[in-house]
Amino acid sequence: MISSGSGEVHTVRHGRPGAPPVLLACGMGGACFDWSLVTRLLAGPAAVTVAFDRPGTGHSAPTSTPPGLRREIDVLDAVLDAAVGSSVDSSVGSSVDSAPAVLVGHSVAALHVEAYARVHPHRVRGLVLVDPSTEPPGAERPRDRFAPVARLLLRTPSPPPALARWLGPACRRVMVRLGSWTGRETATRDEVAEVYSRPDVLRALVAENAAYDELVTEVERLRDEHPLPEVPLVVLTAREALGGPRQARMILGAHDALARMSPRGERVLVPGSGHLMAADRPDAVALAVRRVLDGT
Repeated sequence: MISSGSGEVHTVRHGRPGAPPVLLACGMGGACFDWSLVTRLLAGPAAVTVAFDRPGTGHSAPTSTPPGLRREIDVLDAVLDAAVGSSVDSSVGSSVDSAPAVLVGHSVAALHVEAYARVHPHRVRGLVLVDPSTEPPGAERPRDRFAPVARLLLRTPSPPPALARWLGPACRRVMVRLGSWTGRETATRDEVAEVYSRPDVLRALVAENAAYDELVTEVERLRDEHPLPEVPLVVLTAREALGGPRQARMILGAHDALARMSPRGERVLVPGSGHLMAADRPDAVALAVRRVLDGT
C-alpha cells in the first residue's frame, strides 16, 4: 500500500530498481491483476512495472473522495512518487526520480494517463492507450448510457454483504464474458471473490461510472489549457470489439484522432482481441510498451 490524498492505494511492482518505469492503469471495473500477463512479458532488466488499484477499488482501501480527474492525476502522481521515484539502482547509486515513465491506460484510464501527461509532461516518456474510450479532442462526445443508471444506484444503500458475495463476482464474470475475445480470466477465483465481494468496492465502481460524463468534460477542458508533450503515443484498437460497420467507423475514427494528438502517434489494429486486451493479447500490449521505451 502507498499513501495518497484519497487513501491507501494498492500497488504491484515487478522489475529491476533503476529500470525505466511503466505504470499500468486499469479500465473501469478492473483491478491490477488485469495486467498480470502483461507484466510477465515485461519482467526483466528493461522495465519496472507498477500496476495499481484506484482508491476504493481492487485491494485499495475504501475512500470518501469521489472519482474525478483531479483525484486520478493526484493518485498517478502518488503512485509514481512512492512506487517508482524513491527506488534506487544500487549498481549506479542513482535515483529513478528523474526517469520519465511510460503510462499505459486501458479504456477510461486512457483519459487519466493522457491528462497526467498534459499536466506533468516532464514525468512522461510515452503513452500506450489500450482500446481507449472513444473521446477524442473536440468531438461530439457520446455520453455513457450507463452513467444515469449509476447515478441512481448511488442514491440507494450498498448491497448487504451476503448479496455482494454473489453479485460482485457475477458482474466480473459478465465483464470477462462480454469483454474478452478468448474468455480468459487473469485472476484466480479466490482473487475475484476477495475483491468483488466487498460492498464498498462495488459502490466505488458504480461511482466511477456515474462520474464518467463529468470526467470527459474535465479532460476536454484540460486539452484546451495544456498541450500534450511530443512523446511516442501508441493507440491499440481491439479488432474484435469493433462491432458493425457504423460502430467500427466511429471507433476507428476516434482512435485515429487520439493518435494524432502527438506527432509521434500511431494507431495499431490488434486482431484476436476484445476490449480486455491485456487478457486476450498481452503480447501486443507488451510490444507497444517496448516500442515506446525504445522511442520507436
